[in-house]
Amino acid sequence: MGTPFSLATTLSLPGTPGLPIEPLAFAMSAQYDSKAEFEYNLPASSGTKVIDFGTMPSAGAKAFLAFYEPKTSGPALAVTINGGNQPLELTPGGFLAYCSPVPTVGITAITLAYTGAGRVRVWLLG
Repeated sequence: MGTPFSLATTLSLPGTPGLPIEPLAFAMSAQYDSKAEFEYNLPASSGTKVIDFGTMPSAGAKAFLAFYEPKTSGPALAVTINGGNQPLELTPGGFLAYCSPVPTVGITAITLAYTGAGRVRVWLLG
């Protein structure tokens, strides 16, 4: 039997300009059997960090969260998912979140390309 988890966030903005701010809630609940959690202190050089998926199921992670800890300056990271050729940019103070309660072809590989020092936290639940 898996361990329950949930991920919830709210985006607050006006429906149209001039209207009051309204919350848009997003949430997912599921269970995981495999968990991987990492804190990477990236060096002040260039390189690539391959995320270890450990015992994630072959269908991939149900949830992925990456948080680039804020600091006054820091280079953008290029986050590549499943070996794609269109990396996502992640800058200090930013985060990436993915949720798919029952993936069939989910996230099975992630790499972080960096050009300088930074601290990134990563969670994978599968």
